[in-house]
Amino acid sequence: MIAESKLPDRRRSERFPIRDSRVAFKKSGLFSFLNNTLTVDNYLVNISQHGAQFLAGDYVPPGATLVLQVDVPMFLGGLCFKAQVVWSIKLPRKKAYRVGVKFLKTDRETARRLETLRKDVFFRTTKNNAGRPAKVG
Repeated sequence: MIAESKLPDRRRSERFPIRDSRVAFKKSGLFSFLNNTLTVDNYLVNISQHGAQFLAGDYVPPGATLVLQVDVPMFLGGLCFKAQVVWSIKLPRKKAYRVGVKFLKTDRETARRLETLRKDVFFRTTKNNAGRPAKVG
C-alpha cells in the first residue's frame, strides 16, 4: 500500500511524464567552473511549466542552482533550463535520489514546447501507467 501525502500540492502547474526522456545537469554559480562536471543520463520522472522531477545517481542538495538539459525525443537539441533544487530524497534500497527542481528562467520558446508536450498524446502518459501511452477517446 502506498501512503498518500496529506500536505496540499503547492505546485503552480500540473506535472506530466514524458516517455524516454533524460536529464543532464551541472551546478551553476560563480565558482562552479572549479569542479563542475556534467552529470548525464538521469531519468526524467515528470515536468511542468514551472519545474521537474528526475532521478540522479548522486545527492544534489536543496538550494543548489543547476543548469538542466532535458533530452526530449520530439525536440532536436532538447530543452534547457536554469533551476533550483527544492528537495532531494534518497530512494530506499537503491543508489539513486529523486530530485525536485523549480525553474528559475524559462524563455517563451521553451514554454511553448512544454505546452506542446503537455498536449501531445504520444508523449503524455497516465499517472497510473507511467511509461505507457495514455488511452485516447
